[in-house]
Amino acid sequence: MSKKSSLPTVSLTLFFRSSQPKVFQVSSWSTGDTSLVVKAQEAPFQGIFIQLTHEQLNTRLDLGGVAPSVVLQFDDEQQFTGASLNLGTSNGSFGLITQSKIVLILPFDEHFPISHLTHYQLN
Repeated sequence: MSKKSSLPTVSLTLFFRSSQPKVFQVSSWSTGDTSLVVKAQEAPFQGIFIQLTHEQLNTRLDLGGVAPSVVLQFDDEQQFTGASLNLGTSNGSFGLITQSKIVLILPFDEHFPISHLTHYQLN
């Protein structure tokens, strides 16, 4: 993803088991690439929703440019399947291999209820 290009913005709602849904405005990126370098498009980083369209089993994400962050993974039915934390610095390196085709990367918030996340919905 080039820093010079601007990504479209989408609105999505995250749903939780024990708290109110939360709405996020994030950049959106759809790609057939199997190896991605994710960089923050604007400061401060607000988040990015990535839809992967390739047929390969795994995708490699280089997330050094968006730290600290939480990487939320979803299945094709929009159900939450797992999360990873990138708690380094934006100058450091951090990589992740995922089988999910839908990934939401948000700025890290220690109060974000990851364990109660159930699914998302595009608005």
